[in-house]
Amino acid sequence: MSSKERRVSQKYVKRQFSAVGLFLILYALFVLIVPYSFNTYMQLTDSPIVKDHFLYFGIYLIIILFGTLIPFYLMRRYFRVTHRHMNRNISATFLELYVQAIVCFSLCILLTYVSNILFSHVGMEGRLICSIGLSFNEAELRDPLYVFLLLIVTPIIEEYAFRGVLINTLGRYGKYFAMIASAVIFAVAHVHFSEFIPAFAMGILLGKISLRYKSIRPTIIIHILFNALLYVLCIVPSSIARYMSYFLAVVFILTVYLVLSGRYERISVQRSRSERITNLLFYTRPTVILAIALMITYTVLFTILS
Repeated sequence: MSSKERRVSQKYVKRQFSAVGLFLILYALFVLIVPYSFNTYMQLTDSPIVKDHFLYFGIYLIIILFGTLIPFYLMRRYFRVTHRHMNRNISATFLELYVQAIVCFSLCILLTYVSNILFSHVGMEGRLICSIGLSFNEAELRDPLYVFLLLIVTPIIEEYAFRGVLINTLGRYGKYFAMIASAVIFAVAHVHFSEFIPAFAMGILLGKISLRYKSIRPTIIIHILFNALLYVLCIVPSSIARYMSYFLAVVFILTVYLVLSGRYERISVQRSRSERITNLLFYTRPTVILAIALMITYTVLFTILS
């Protein structure tokens, strides 16, 4: 390729990445800034909506649902990502996906624990269960709508957005680049700084699986199983909470066995030669920088006010 052709090609890629950044800005505004503003207004005005958990989570569900689907649907249409790219027939059995979920769960819980230790030195740790896993607000966990949001809605829309639309949009410029970039965006879209590291790892693992099977169906199943396991950890009675460390130890031992015995399929993604240039073009786009900055700003505000 001549230098002129290379310049033209890079100019085209820059425009494409700038468009991706615009859709990510829409996502950040709809899913992060709007709910934050809504919640702040409800708290300041002492609105009765806050006390009505069903109505409150119902409104939050609508905001999250449409706030995620609209920007990523527009991204999918703009870049012509078809359903065939995201929902091809897969040959994986439920047992194979369950093994992937166990390994993903073990790694993310371990990284959550390590991340909390690191961020505890700056006062940004998450609340823990037996110093092992992240906990949630108890009132939220008793609300059926919130549980439905956590166990069903969130896994489906996040997999559609990040492992469906985003990874396939960026995948035409390199599979490895797309996997890393989608995991970065997935991580910074989380609320707590202490969640960044485990969320990034989860994004990598689920990204590999979606690229391996060329479908988001297995990642949706794994994400649901992961959230369900996390939910079980959060609702255990305080009288037996101290035994959760033993349960997690068993899970970790099982994970080591699955990996060493070969039952866990290690998925590798090839790196392209132009990886460094592609990363430079993507992460230097003003729209991409602004989108990431909005997500991190939301996390900072949430951390300060909570």
